[in-house]
Amino acid sequence: MKSTYFTVVPQEHKIGEVKLIMLPLDEGGGGSRWTALFIGPCYRTGHTQGLCAMKGFAALLLIWTLLSPQRAGGEAWPTHTACRNGNLQVLYQSCDPLQDFGFSVDQCSRQLKPNLNIRFGMVLREDIEQLFLDIALFSQGLSILNFSYPICEVDLPKFSFCGRRKGEQIYYAGPINSPGFEIPKGDYQVLLELYNQDHATVACANATVLYS
Repeated sequence: MKSTYFTVVPQEHKIGEVKLIMLPLDEGGGGSRWTALFIGPCYRTGHTQGLCAMKGFAALLLIWTLLSPQRAGGEAWPTHTACRNGNLQVLYQSCDPLQDFGFSVDQCSRQLKPNLNIRFGMVLREDIEQLFLDIALFSQGLSILNFSYPICEVDLPKFSFCGRRKGEQIYYAGPINSPGFEIPKGDYQVLLELYNQDHATVACANATVLYS
């Protein structure tokens, strides 16, 4: 019978007002998984027990995504849903062979707002004194749009996670600047890459936008 045992090396994570104590669950086979030992405290004036539980569950899902072990044997990471609303959905898949990441869009709308609220979390494999985003948009194999966007610059850090070091976890929930426009019907492919000051890849994703 395969034996399972706990290695008690707790890690504490705090996302917003939700705190999770994570324990690694090692399995006799060389792999490892993580399990939540405790969620709390997340109560304050005006918070209901249901809201607290929902926040804890959402945080647990994100932590599971961030700390999942790397793919073995070159398997692809799973495809995640960033948002879905009626006939519009946005899917993404990490193209980094070493790790996955968590990402979601709060409001899925064909009318892309200038200030788009997102949630993003990952474990850094590189320092990000500077951080840049390259986006390439394609439709039916034809290039539609290419642009680069500076996220963290030495003299202009736009976000609180700018300057974080390798091995640290980052989590951001809030608005980002985006070109406001209406998404026309069709299928679109988006290639996104985050890279640092040394041009080392921090994260990358293949995304698909489907609007029928």
